[in-house]
Amino acid sequence: MGTPEFAVDILQKLIGNPLFSIKLVVTQPDKPVGRKQILTPPPVKEFALKFNLNVIQPDRLKGNEEFFEVLKKINPEVIVVVAYGKILPKEVLQIPKYGCINVHASLLPEYRGAAPIQRVLMDGKNYTGITIMKMDEGLDTGDILLQERIEIEQNDDVITLSKKLSELGAKLLIETLKNISNIVPVKQDSTKATYAPPIDKKEGQISWDMSAVQIYNRFRALKIWPGIFTIYKGKLLKIHEMEIAKLDNLENVQNGTILGINETGILVKVKGGVIKLKELQLEGGRKMSARDFVNGYKIKKGDILS
Repeated sequence: MGTPEFAVDILQKLIGNPLFSIKLVVTQPDKPVGRKQILTPPPVKEFALKFNLNVIQPDRLKGNEEFFEVLKKINPEVIVVVAYGKILPKEVLQIPKYGCINVHASLLPEYRGAAPIQRVLMDGKNYTGITIMKMDEGLDTGDILLQERIEIEQNDDVITLSKKLSELGAKLLIETLKNISNIVPVKQDSTKATYAPPIDKKEGQISWDMSAVQIYNRFRALKIWPGIFTIYKGKLLKIHEMEIAKLDNLENVQNGTILGINETGILVKVKGGVIKLKELQLEGGRKMSARDFVNGYKIKKGDILS
């Protein structure tokens, strides 16, 4: 049971392992995507169909007796859940012999919830990890089966960190499944729990009153969706590439002020520092380098971003 790209890597490893037989893939329904709202299947469905796996997409799980009967007929030894996107009801949790096993992209009980990878990057943490958990009816509250830590590098973003974690998740999951009857579950310490709620599109808007590090962490966390943006002359301005820069004597300069423009970017004053904008896209326009943006929109030193 899984939906996004993160779950695809793990499904691929299961398919490629002769120890396991996948009887069913469960994923979210197709959803309209883009300006034209084209009905698009989730990545897990697209991948599963390439291998002729049986795929179903229930609209709901709670009280869905038809879905429960499908699972009972298969009689699985285990259900693997990877970023599926819905909480499993008790009727599903009770079906498999060894329960429902979740691959969660954090070191539980930290970052329970829907967006652990984005939140750990936004918080500027130096490490995260994978937890293999036996699911219960709570939100990522089940007993821990295996766990492994991974360092977060300075240049990691949501794309690179997701890839590292999916590869680690596949490794730990296979290790768990091979030893499922011998692993002793460990209860989570709920007094240490933190939460990773879903990302809201509004979180992509930059406040120039944030520090350079806070802005950069938000940029790398939200790179896939919703991206980060500001307002320039009343229009939404997306920022596709940026980095932290350095300048001195900025105490009396308003945050959001353009301090200078050079060959590689546009320098913007933020709280206690400077951010260099390297690739931008104004609402209704195309993505372009900072140099082309400056030439096209006549942005200049002293202009203020809001």
